[in-house]
Amino acid sequence: MKSVITGYIAYTLKTKDGKVLLKGAKPFNSFVKNFMVMLEAMFKGEDSKTPPPTPTQAVDLDGNSFSLSFPTPEGRYGIPLGWRVDAEAGDLLSLRGEPTEWGIIVGSGDSPTTINFYNLESMYPHGKDVGYMNYMSTQVTEPEYDGTYVKFTIKRLIINEADVSQVVREVGLIAREYNTWKRFLIARDVLDSPVTMPAKSLLEVTIVIAGVLAPYNVLYVSDQAVGFSTSQVSTF
Repeated sequence: MKSVITGYIAYTLKTKDGKVLLKGAKPFNSFVKNFMVMLEAMFKGEDSKTPPPTPTQAVDLDGNSFSLSFPTPEGRYGIPLGWRVDAEAGDLLSLRGEPTEWGIIVGSGDSPTTINFYNLESMYPHGKDVGYMNYMSTQVTEPEYDGTYVKFTIKRLIINEADVSQVVREVGLIAREYNTWKRFLIARDVLDSPVTMPAKSLLEVTIVIAGVLAPYNVLYVSDQAVGFSTSQVSTF
């Protein structure tokens, strides 16, 4: 089978009493360089008997280069190493003195995404005044398979607590390292149409990431050790 990674963003704008004002969706295919660096670190892993290989450096939200932690089980070094996107509510993170701008984050920038983006163009940080958004917890579902797609969803509710309307044009997905709290952008997309959030309104954003499986013919050479030298075609 041939796998293709794809996805989409769906969003619903509601009043504070739950009335739906707007719904929309668009393809989501905007992974940036940090996403590939994250995969590289995961695939290289770590060998306890030898120094780990040095992966390509990621770039954090402030534009500083750094080496990602290799993912390891919790308990081996006392704390887990790796990264996550399932951010808790911004108020709770702030209460604990932890960074709040990670998970699904929105902004007002509208420049096209390039592979080297390391932050949103104009992020709304967590807060309740003009220029801020109140971020609820980011939820990540278990993967599911429907016969064609393997998919999972990342969802977050975002509230405009300000007394004025604020415009959302960009959506980012930001991961955070366990051990350093460094945050790095792994995907960013610009909405087809800006979403104007009235005062006290709620925006529910869902990112679906899916792997599409399709038949793919592969021409390969049989193992010489068992005496076959001719090529064969197999459908995976």
